[in-house]
Amino acid sequence: MRKFVRNFALLGLVATGALLANPSPARAAFTLTLQQGASVVSVTDNGAGDTNPLIGLIGFNTAVGNIDATGSVASSNSTDGVDPAQLGIVQLAANTDTGGTLIVTLQDTGFTAPSAGPASMTSQLSTTQLPLGTTITLTSFLNAMTGTPLTLLTTGGTTGTDVVNIGGTPYTLGNVTTFTLEGRAALLFTGNTTVTAAPEPATVAMAATALPILGLGWWRRRRRTQS
Repeated sequence: MRKFVRNFALLGLVATGALLANPSPARAAFTLTLQQGASVVSVTDNGAGDTNPLIGLIGFNTAVGNIDATGSVASSNSTDGVDPAQLGIVQLAANTDTGGTLIVTLQDTGFTAPSAGPASMTSQLSTTQLPLGTTITLTSFLNAMTGTPLTLLTTGGTTGTDVVNIGGTPYTLGNVTTFTLEGRAALLFTGNTTVTAAPEPATVAMAATALPILGLGWWRRRRRTQS
């Protein structure tokens, strides 16, 4: 019995060592790219520069040009295969002493849900720290279709929804955020893109058909009450 316990413990140590020696491979479908002038930094999910070991989450802390960018997490749920599809950055902080333009591109080419057909693409942009003279613009895209750009000139948040059509799966979902930093500046922002399948035409027609019936029932009950 003791020999079995020792062997079992040894197997556990070997398995743990194998996991540590062979971390999850990089998932190139999900990438984060930061650009400032000619300087470009790209981080893939579980690749070099990703500080978060979990699939679907990218953590980063890097300098790009003269801007320091830190993100608590960029996330994608493409591997879950669920509706709605979600892609976003939570609390990206950018700091600079001299100003400049920072372009952050987040995309994942592996989304399979919602499936092909009409859908709604919702973009959300918010910031809790935005120096005077600094602007943020976020544009979402699904394959070659781009959504309505969102712009913030002050702290707060904004949302926009566009009708899109998913031609087939897998499809690409992403967003591009552009920061224009004036002089010495520091900001903190969150941006995300969500895609939800549009209701089936039959469902919409059924709901529309039911409205007159509901109205007739209400009218009849009202007549009985008044008589």
